Amino acid sequence: MKIGIALPIFGKYAGRDEILETALTAEALGYDSIWVSDHVIVPDNHNVFGEVFYDPLISLGFIASATSRIGLGTSVVVLPYRNPLVLAKSVSSLDALSQGRVILGIGSGWLKGEFEALGVDYASRGRMTDEYIEIMKELWTSESPSYKGEHFSFSGIRFEPKPVQKPHPPIWVGGESRRAVERAVRYGDGWHPVGLTPEEMAAKVREMRSLLSDEKKESFVMSLRRNVEINEGREFGPEETLRGGLGKIRDGIEAYREAGVDHLVLYVLSGEFEGVLRTMRVLKEEVL
Repeated sequence: MKIGIALPIFGKYAGRDEILETALTAEALGYDSIWVSDHVIVPDNHNVFGEVFYDPLISLGFIASATSRIGLGTSVVVLPYRNPLVLAKSVSSLDALSQGRVILGIGSGWLKGEFEALGVDYASRGRMTDEYIEIMKELWTSESPSYKGEHFSFSGIRFEPKPVQKPHPPIWVGGESRRAVERAVRYGDGWHPVGLTPEEMAAKVREMRSLLSDEKKESFVMSLRRNVEINEGREFGPEETLRGGLGKIRDGIEAYREAGVDHLVLYVLSGEFEGVLRTMRVLKEEVL
């Protein structure tokens, strides 16, 4: 099982130095990947992310130039927010310049007020997501891309650079709904939910594998993003699988491995930024 670390591009520690230090520490410690989330704007009535929320792809571009090995993932980019041709260009450029390190986590979005502010039809987000995935794959893999769809149509164009990864960077589809699961099976190279317990994850993995039995895919990654907090002095409920003492966290990580998780992304919680870095070191040296 591979392990990734979510970068603080939003929240209490969202700052240039903190983002960079977290990424460099993750690479130095041997973690497999670093991850960023996505919101363009945040409505006043849902401001739970803090004052600052950096752009995910700009953040990964900044980090790519300071690192050399670690994977660069999005958890997740909301596809309907962006022109798919422009997004495909950004992703393929990042993959080329980082020498093939991108993992593109995508989702259809859920924050209705953000859709309204961006002028994007909330009711159409699922159809847009499916179409945008098809468009990006066409641009990344065809020498003469063409497409005719509900929202975009084009032909007679060139698209460069192509991604380093072939046929394209892996696409991991976020979301736990039946529609999201079906989208992952049909369009994705992996599935990337958030916050499930090992029991919930095991049930979903069985469902995914049943659906995947009809798909001709060489590999498919079961991933999960989960909060982690080392805190020996506080009691957490059993549903908080990775919060509490080291023993509980160790058992929780093992439970996720047994549930079928291939790639676990950890969002580290701590009362101070140094505590985030310390948690990363302790987890790597004493748990993982």
